[in-house]
Amino acid sequence: MAGALAGTLVSLCLHPVDTVKTIIQANGMGQKSSYLIVRRIISEKGMLGLYRGIASNIASSAPISAIYTFTYESVKGDLLPLLPKEYHSLAHCIAGGCSSIATSFVFTPSERIKQQMQVGLQYQNCWNAMIGCLEKGGVSSLYAGWGAVLCRNIPHSIIKFYTYESLKQLVLGSAKPDASLNTLQTLVCGGLAGSTAALFTTPFDVVKTRLQTQAPGTLGRYNGVLHALQEIAREEGLQGLYKGLTPRLAMYVSQGAIFFASYEFLKAVFALEVPQPPSQVTEIKQKADDLAPSKMHKLHS
Repeated sequence: MAGALAGTLVSLCLHPVDTVKTIIQANGMGQKSSYLIVRRIISEKGMLGLYRGIASNIASSAPISAIYTFTYESVKGDLLPLLPKEYHSLAHCIAGGCSSIATSFVFTPSERIKQQMQVGLQYQNCWNAMIGCLEKGGVSSLYAGWGAVLCRNIPHSIIKFYTYESLKQLVLGSAKPDASLNTLQTLVCGGLAGSTAALFTTPFDVVKTRLQTQAPGTLGRYNGVLHALQEIAREEGLQGLYKGLTPRLAMYVSQGAIFFASYEFLKAVFALEVPQPPSQVTEIKQKADDLAPSKMHKLHS
């Protein structure tokens, strides 16, 4: 619940930044400043124009958070006992990648609807955008850019969790084995992890935006991830593949900080990774030994 509420709060606060980033990335000609784009949006669509597509984001936030956390903890829990301690970071990376695959089935259509709303005015609301995509291109239209979503989200999760766990070990290097980060340390490590992942995956985010903002039911300018990468690099150079980097870094510093703060909070609440103290184990064993004779007596009587 805390993760879902935090995800919704992040969506509400950062959606205008996401809208600006999407418009910058979708614009294949030239590079306008974020300030000019904000002014244009407000003049054409009003203040609410900065929040177009927010309903799709909020509706998918809770299921995506639940699927992501459940998959991550399940995969990591299965892998950690099988790997030596020096390879535990590998378990975090694999779990993060599997979580991205699992959530992509909800995330991709949500992003498709949201970005259709952000770049155009042909739809009045997210419901109309979804119906429009289905009518013009079928269910497959909602999954436009799915390959780019995977190419972006899988390495993003791997880099994010690997960076966070590495920073966590670095900060807690000289602390007790059962020590944990305080709130400020969690926010800083989470923010650095999120921004690092965003930096390395921005080219695939640009490709995803270009594919998902194409009109549904048409051939479009790009016909796949590789083709989009090649065309953007050829026509716009390296700068084209890093469009929207500044607002994206601003988004993922905040998202990473809040995500990992919520993640650590949930682990503490549900005791997902709290080892049983030796004293408690001894106490339980002693109680079992004390009860054993009485059980045997009952069986014989």
